[in-house]
This record gives sequence, C-alpha cells and structure tokens, in this order.
Amino acid sequence: MARAAYQQGLDPATFGFWRASAGVLVLGGWLATGLRPGPLTSIRQMRRAAAIRLALAAVAGLGLNLALFEAFARLPVAVAVAAFGCYPLFVAAWEAARGRSTAGMTGLGLAVVAIIGLVLLMRPDPSVSIPAAGLLLALLAAVLHASYILLGRGGWGGVTDSAAAFLIVATGAAGLGALTAATRPSIVLAPMTNFGFAGLLLFEGALAGATAPLLFLAGLRRIGATPAAVLSLCEPLTATLLAAVMLRQLPAPTQLLGIALLVGAGIAVQLVPARRDPGPFCWVKVSPGPCLRRLRKARGREGASCGTN
Repeated sequence: MARAAYQQGLDPATFGFWRASAGVLVLGGWLATGLRPGPLTSIRQMRRAAAIRLALAAVAGLGLNLALFEAFARLPVAVAVAAFGCYPLFVAAWEAARGRSTAGMTGLGLAVVAIIGLVLLMRPDPSVSIPAAGLLLALLAAVLHASYILLGRGGWGGVTDSAAAFLIVATGAAGLGALTAATRPSIVLAPMTNFGFAGLLLFEGALAGATAPLLFLAGLRRIGATPAAVLSLCEPLTATLLAAVMLRQLPAPTQLLGIALLVGAGIAVQLVPARRDPGPFCWVKVSPGPCLRRLRKARGREGASCGTN
C-alpha cells in the first residue's frame, strides 16, 4: 500500500497522515457510539506516571511511523521488513536484562528464532545495494516500536485500550499533518483528486490505523511484551498467504522453513511457564542464637515475617 501511495505522488509523511486520520475517524466513531462517562473520566483522572507513559508511547508511535515509511521509500521491501523485524529482540533483551519477562532467556532465544524465520520468509536479495540511511531508519523504527511495546505492556491505569489507541493515533495524525503542511502543503489534499485511491486509503486506515493498534494494545496488556512482540512478527505471513491464494505464488522451501520457525516461535513463547517473583529478601534473627538468616518475605502460611524479633 505504501508503494502505491508513493506512485501517486505522496511522500511518507502524507501517506502516514491520511492513514492515521482514517484511524482517528474509526476509533473516534467507536468511542462515540459507545460513549459513557467512564472513558472520558478515566482520561481526566489519569495518574501522572500513566499519563507520561501514554504521552511517550504516542511520541514513539509517531516517530515509528515516520521512520518506517521513510525506510520503505529507500529500501527494498524485504530488507526494510527484515531490519524492522529486529524489534522483538530488543524487547526480549530488555526484559531479560531487567528481569521483567516471564519468559526470561527462553523468550530471548525464541525472538532470535522468529527473526531468522522472518529473514528466510522475506528472502532479501544480497546482490541489491542497501542505502545506509534507509537501513538506519528501519532500525530506528525497530527501536521505537520496542519502546512503544515496553511502555504499553502494563496498560494505562483506568484508561481503556480504545481510548488509549485513539489518543496515540490522534497524536500521530496531528504530528504527521503538521509536518506535511510545513514541508509539502501542495500534496496534502492530493488523494481527494482520485476518489478510488482515497477510498483505498480510508480502508487501509480503518484496518492498519485503527483496528490493528487497538487489537495490539489489548493483546499486549494481556500476554506481556515479549510474547506479544514475538507473535506480532508473524504479520508478514498474511502477505505470503494472500500471494499463495490469490496469485498462485507458492512459497519456496526456504520460505516454508521460515514460516515454520515464525509460527513455532510465536506459539512456543506463549507456552513458556511464567516465572514467579520470589519477592524481596530480609534478614531475621533466629532464636535462640544470635545468628541472622536470610529469608524471603513471607507469602501465605509459609516463610517468616521480616523483622528482628
């Protein structure tokens, strides 16, 4: 879709603006049809920490879209997708290093397996020259997407997923619109001269600009950052399946191996047993002697309570 937009004379910022604007319309309509005092009240009563995380996620989403669109304009699709697909590795590495992931090092290994599967599926052509600027933009988009995932893994307090998605997409639309108006104002309304293309943009925006962010945030909050990142890497499978069904373009053996690795890693990371947090340690005095014993803070009926008695 991005390639078609560029062929119509749009630049990455304008394409992103139109897609995000369609997403804002869909999400805004969704909130308006089921409008209750709850969502609006929860936004106004957000705690400061949640509001900061949501604002940072919105900024990361804006930068992510702009960097990725610019990368697609400079790189072959296979190379751009493969470079951007490194984001599960960044997420898993961060969570494993911080001890926040339920999957731990296993999740990091499965992220590597999924990335290998993605490369085999996309099959970048090694003979094609790769501009350094485009590659760096794709990697920047991967870092921003990893940040977006890590910021949103815990939800936004009492703010619903639909309200959060609306605020994030609206921020992206406003930022991209301002950038387009400042740099190339003559092409902002270019899609309106081609109603067929404008309808296609609206359809793209409804799917990729509204439905996808909403479902992703909902799933991210429920299954965690590393599992969501690894599973979402299966997205390019959609294009492969559509090409096989509609265009009769059957995948090559190496692509089948890539599909197996992607799907296998996406399933396996959901089955990794969650690690239990052992809780903080404390020192307690053990009677009758003066020795101190290092014990975990009591949970339930087992263990000892913190103290020196």
